Amino acid sequence: MGPKLMSSIASLFLLGALLQVVAAVDHDVGGDFGWNLPSNTTFFSDWARNKAFSVGDKLVFRSKANEMHDVAEPNSEVDFDGCVKPGIVFSTSAVFSVALDRPGRRYFICTIGNHCNAGMKFDIDVLAQPGAPNSPLVPPPPPSSASSLRFGALLAAFSGFLLTIVA
Repeated sequence: MGPKLMSSIASLFLLGALLQVVAAVDHDVGGDFGWNLPSNTTFFSDWARNKAFSVGDKLVFRSKANEMHDVAEPNSEVDFDGCVKPGIVFSTSAVFSVALDRPGRRYFICTIGNHCNAGMKFDIDVLAQPGAPNSPLVPPPPPSSASSLRFGALLAAFSGFLLTIVA
């Protein structure tokens, strides 16, 4: 292998290391069971326990047509633990989604009847980026078009570099 080919291969590996593919995930709350009255009080907490949630993901709440449920987000852990109904209830439709638009701890409950105390509740930690630790002391940077411009400039420069090596 010539030095130009080795340089090109090394550059490709470097570019691959610099670029991180991040895709938002739609999480179906409760999996195939959906957002329905569970047979045990830890069902939804167990469902959420081994999942990673990141900013940009969505929670999708699906209820059976013959069951009436809503989705509400308590303001604190105390309200969550006590199943205190917040002032705003998101939805009572059969399918509803919540965008995870900020990092931190989030709480979700059903406020219909005694459903929350019967286990229709869970809490999650939303990460700023996939695989990144949550840190309440470091706020996420604001969205910016500058990062996409930097990526475009990096990609254009790299493409130009490859063309000069191959030529």
